[in-house]
Order: sequence, then C-alpha cells, then structure tokens
Amino acid sequence: MNWLRTAAWTVFALDLVILAQMTYAVASGSGGGPTGQALLRGFTLMLASGLAGIVIVLIVSSWKRSVVGLCVALICAALPLLWVGAGMLGAFE
Repeated sequence: MNWLRTAAWTVFALDLVILAQMTYAVASGSGGGPTGQALLRGFTLMLASGLAGIVIVLIVSSWKRSVVGLCVALICAALPLLWVGAGMLGAFE
C-alpha cells in the first residue's frame, strides 16, 4: 500500500512539472503563431483540470487507504507522462 501511494504521488508530481513547463510556455508566448498559442493554452487548461480531479482522488484514496482509488489515480496520472514521452520519441524519428 505504501509503495502504491508513493508511486501515485510521484507520478502526480511529475505531471505538475509538465504543467509548470506548459504554463511557462503559455506565459512566455511561445508556441508559434496565434493558432499554436491558442492550442497551447487549451492543452494547458485541459491538463490543469485533469490534474485537479486526480489530486482529489489521490487525497481521498490516501485518506481512506483505498487501493482501488490509488490504482485509478496512478493510471490517470500516468497518461500525461505517456503523452509527453510519446511526443518526445516521435521527435527523434
């Protein structure tokens, strides 16, 4: 149970790093033209709202010591990391 809780919170923390990088990109105005900036703002808002839901599930699951809730939070939190990882691997092709 402790390793699952640690893994879920660690993956969530890595998602916060992705969110911080995207927020910096939005604030600095990078992302190409107006269409690229609008897409970047949209993806950042979508990630932030998803992470808000994940943190609620993490807090409740940690408090209630729910293995199922922690597994759901871990899987949901891993999706943005897989998205970024796939994007990084696609850049090298």
